[in-house]
Amino acid sequence: MVRGERRRVRLRDVAERAGVSVGSASQAFGRPELVSDEVRKRVLEAAEELGYPGPDPVARRLRTGRAGAIGVIFAERLGYQFTDPTAPAFLRGVARGMEEAPAGLLLVPDSRYREEAARMVREAAVDGFIIYSTPRNDPRIEAALGRRLPIVTVDQPRGAQTPFVGIDDRGAARSAAEHLRELGHERVGVLSFVTTLDPGRALELDLTVERIQGYEEGLGAAWDPELVRVCRPNAPEPAREATLELLRLPSPPTAILAMSDILAIGALEAAAELEIRVPEQLSVVGFDDGPTAEHAAPPLTTVAQPNEEKGRLAAQWLMDDIERGAAPAGRREQILPTELVVRESTAAPPGR
Repeated sequence: MVRGERRRVRLRDVAERAGVSVGSASQAFGRPELVSDEVRKRVLEAAEELGYPGPDPVARRLRTGRAGAIGVIFAERLGYQFTDPTAPAFLRGVARGMEEAPAGLLLVPDSRYREEAARMVREAAVDGFIIYSTPRNDPRIEAALGRRLPIVTVDQPRGAQTPFVGIDDRGAARSAAEHLRELGHERVGVLSFVTTLDPGRALELDLTVERIQGYEEGLGAAWDPELVRVCRPNAPEPAREATLELLRLPSPPTAILAMSDILAIGALEAAAELEIRVPEQLSVVGFDDGPTAEHAAPPLTTVAQPNEEKGRLAAQWLMDDIERGAAPAGRREQILPTELVVRESTAAPPGR
């Protein structure tokens, strides 16, 4: 050591100052639930007095074989995820599911470059992944599977050889369509998600296909593929434009099925722009029952799905699998219930 250079403070020094074993001092930082509040307080005070920043995360990973974090793979770029109210609800659930075994959270968004997207997954310092509503042939899924770490899939793709948490999208969409059919609607427009995120990449979205099939089954003879409009991205403005186009047809629809509450809000805006009254002249049904649904004008009829519970259960399963070192034998699947919440945006069509 160079004369005058201060020796680096080690964990052993902190333990000696606090009057505890090195093992207890280590647990106070990495596994605080295993030591008393008094011991943890003494260790943290000693660390502050000595200027000890905490265990080296790289060394800790080499020693334990754990990164102390999980990754969440999103279908879209990060900025978009926080404009969609379903994503924050899902992440709140993930945080709840990690409460019993605290760990860091790494968000892995999409990238316009396929190899870059896969590289982010291959290099992510995590102990496992949650794949959240991601297209079936997204390159990041293959990269995640190649890591041979615990994985839980949420929403899509369904059928992968990983534990799955989701809803019956087809059945939920069918219930929304049946509601309009029972009210007497015979011309129903659909505001759909894209079936591919980018035509050049041909990324398959199971969720969109399932909901389209559910709408078709629920509407029966009233189903008309010519009244389907794809909205990209999932935002009010594309939905507003698509709804304006539908409502200006020679024989416009008397109802709109939207694949999200966000798209439904765009439909309400279009109706207001054309001075079409909802629900007297146009019925609108959303999907999600997010924060905007109840406070829309009028309050939105929608399919409620448990986004927060999806996140909680997925994180709990993943943390359990990480702790045991592997997923239990047999594929687990949890299909959570949905509910059609009827509010003030739907009614019988004019003349009924």
